[in-house]
Amino acid sequence: MDTKPLLYTGIIIPIVFWLATIICGFVHGNYSHISGTISDLGAIGTRSETLMETFTLLCTVLSVFFMAGLFIACSQLKLNILPVFGIIGFPIMFGWAAIFHSGNPLHSASGPVFLLIYIGALLAAILWRGKEFKQLRLQSLLSLGVMLLIFIRFIPSPSLQNNYTGLIQRFAHAGWSVWFISLSINFNKMLSLKEQHQLK
Repeated sequence: MDTKPLLYTGIIIPIVFWLATIICGFVHGNYSHISGTISDLGAIGTRSETLMETFTLLCTVLSVFFMAGLFIACSQLKLNILPVFGIIGFPIMFGWAAIFHSGNPLHSASGPVFLLIYIGALLAAILWRGKEFKQLRLQSLLSLGVMLLIFIRFIPSPSLQNNYTGLIQRFAHAGWSVWFISLSINFNKMLSLKEQHQLK
């Protein structure tokens, strides 16, 4: 089985996600990307609820294929698979959000699961050794650093909390987007180099 199509979903997922936020923001009709959270786009009773649910489910399904590709690639490249387990937090959280929309008491229950992605990016920087993975390690640390910016939300500033909630949340989404894209590109590159070496 060709692993590359599975890995390319790591690029497709962020594209779908960010397009979804733009499109659903327009459909919502009264939405600010600076102050509004992503969950607000799928909130119960909003005009964008069903559309955001569809996009969220699509990202969930694609992430399962992406994880499968990463596990296979790790096996082919003889890499530690522990960092890949961090991505499990993505389909769990997105799938949960697609089922329990904002406004449902259970909506925020899956929030802590997303921390697995932070751990995955950190483990990638620590465990994937070798000169050929230097760039991926740096990109993993970069994505982790961007994701950690979400903790700005804990700064005790009413102005910050009330006016920039959406912007702060998007740091986390930008972080995993960078990591997914870098994983896709670097793993495909490593597999191509391996195939070329085998043909020689």
